[in-house]
Amino acid sequence: MNKPKKLESVFVVIPTIRDLEFLNDWGEQFRDITLIVCEDRPTKSVNIPKVAKKTYHYSWKEIDADLGKDSWIIPRKVSAIRNYGFLQAYKKGATIIITLDDDCYPVVGHDLIDLHVQNLSLSTPANWVNTNPDSRHLYTRGMPYLNREEQPVMLSHGLWTNVLDHDGPTHLRHLSFRAEFAEHFSQIIPNGAYFPMCSMNLAFRSEITPLMYFPLMGEDSKGNKWGYDRFDDIWAGIFAKKILDHVGYGTINGAPFIEHRKASDPFANLKKEASGIEQNERIWKDIQSITLSKTKNIANLYAELAAKLDTFADKKYFSALKEAMGIWAKLF
Repeated sequence: MNKPKKLESVFVVIPTIRDLEFLNDWGEQFRDITLIVCEDRPTKSVNIPKVAKKTYHYSWKEIDADLGKDSWIIPRKVSAIRNYGFLQAYKKGATIIITLDDDCYPVVGHDLIDLHVQNLSLSTPANWVNTNPDSRHLYTRGMPYLNREEQPVMLSHGLWTNVLDHDGPTHLRHLSFRAEFAEHFSQIIPNGAYFPMCSMNLAFRSEITPLMYFPLMGEDSKGNKWGYDRFDDIWAGIFAKKILDHVGYGTINGAPFIEHRKASDPFANLKKEASGIEQNERIWKDIQSITLSKTKNIANLYAELAAKLDTFADKKYFSALKEAMGIWAKLF
């Protein structure tokens, strides 16, 4: 396969509360992209090295001024503040949107931008699973030719070396574990199957931005706790995958890799995750049971999914989430 050229309309979205010296390590790869920094503070204060073609910097102040009475749908004190970056990238004409965390570094000789762009230029089988670990374009004997390019890939889920994206208990049990580089690993997530979507290294085509809303976690704009944390990207992945399967879009997992030098505290993460574990066991089953209409309009389908979302035992939270998801859909 010919290596596609970098697209000028690639945007990288990074949520942070820290100065971003780590961007200097990305210098060459970020030269042609547009960078959006979502600072999770009342006003802009972090230092951002000049590594990208163009940089936009937002804080709570800009979010509130832009969205007004609806600014509450952008969570605070949690990485889901990146939602605003996704919205801005979409409005500014992004073709591909990539999001990283601020403790993620490049793997030497491994081009994150090019590989995500390559993944998002593919079409994949809908009903067959390739047994080759490089399922981006090398199929093994017996794969029907007419089924190899049925679904355009809209979501590219990258992976990690060094520290994996473990939950709190698993990280505490395996503090010394370090993941190795698997340059050519790639897999298609089958139709009807869900996966734990992590926002540390994630790319998608801008057409599906209406699906990429990370739910209410951390705090609201007035400092009130939403009651859940560290499931924003996970639940967003469940909602998105349901609709991607419904309209016939593909999801790929694997390369490109980043090196994850974990900055968060596993003990703190354990406490943050505790309240959401029970809901996480239920929510995917509820989503799986929903029947969607035949429309192909992504924003309309997301609004429909929100309207049909069960409130479970936590009616207060899920009623607010349904409303937030509906407002998000209307932005598109």
